[in-house]
Amino acid sequence: MSVDQGSVRSGDARWLEWVGRLLASLGFELVEPDPTRGDDIGHLLAALRPQPTLQHFDAESIDYWITDGARGRAARLDRESRFPVASDYAWGRIVLTDRLVVKNEFLSFGGTLRAQETADGTVLVDFSSNAPILRWSGHSQSTDPLAAEVGAFFARIKVPIDFVPGAEAFVSRAAPRVLYCAFIQHVRERLTQKRTLREANRRLADWSAHESQRIEASARGDWTAAAELRRQLGTSGATGGG
Repeated sequence: MSVDQGSVRSGDARWLEWVGRLLASLGFELVEPDPTRGDDIGHLLAALRPQPTLQHFDAESIDYWITDGARGRAARLDRESRFPVASDYAWGRIVLTDRLVVKNEFLSFGGTLRAQETADGTVLVDFSSNAPILRWSGHSQSTDPLAAEVGAFFARIKVPIDFVPGAEAFVSRAAPRVLYCAFIQHVRERLTQKRTLREANRRLADWSAHESQRIEASARGDWTAAAELRRQLGTSGATGGG
C-alpha cells in the first residue's frame, strides 16, 4: 500500500483522517513507500482502542526503543501514556501486544514517532522512517525475507556497543538511512568474502548488489557515513563502498 505523503505532512486533521481511515477495520498496518511517486517514507500504523473490537488484532501496548542522550533505552506506549506524542524513536524492535499477550513484532532502523488521541478515545500511532520497517514475527503476519538478516545485523552492532568506548554514541547519532546503508554494506561484504555463502544465498547477493548501486546513486552521503560508522565500530573489513 502506498501513501500520499502530502496528506501526512499537511496537518493534524488530515493525518488523523488518513490513519483513521486505514485502521477503520484493522489493528495495525504496515504502509510501504511507493518509489514511483517519489515516496521514500514507510509507516507502521497502530490503533490503541478504548475497548478491543474482537474483530482483529487489538494492540493494548507498544514497546520500542528511544535514544536518551547517547544511550538507548526501552519505551512503551499504552492508554496510560500522555498524548500527543511527537518524537524520534531508535533502531531495534517494535512490539505490539494485545490483552492476551499475543504479539506482532517489527524491526526498524529508527525514525519518527507520532501518536494522538481521537475524539472517541482511540489513540492512533505512526512509526515512520525513510529506511525499511520489516515484519519480524507475530500472530497476524508473515516474516519479511530480510528480517532475519536485519536481526542478525542488530545483534552484531550490539557487540561493540558493549565493548568499544563511545560506540553507543556513534550509533545513536546515525540517521536511520545511515544504519540501513551499514546493513547493506555488511551483507554485501559478508557474501563477497565467502563464495560458497554467496552461491547458497544468490537472491540475497543479487539484492545487496542492486541495493548498493541504488543507494550509492541516490544517497551517497549516507553511504559514506555508513562506511565511517562501521570503521568506528570495528565491524568493517576493507570495503567502504559498493
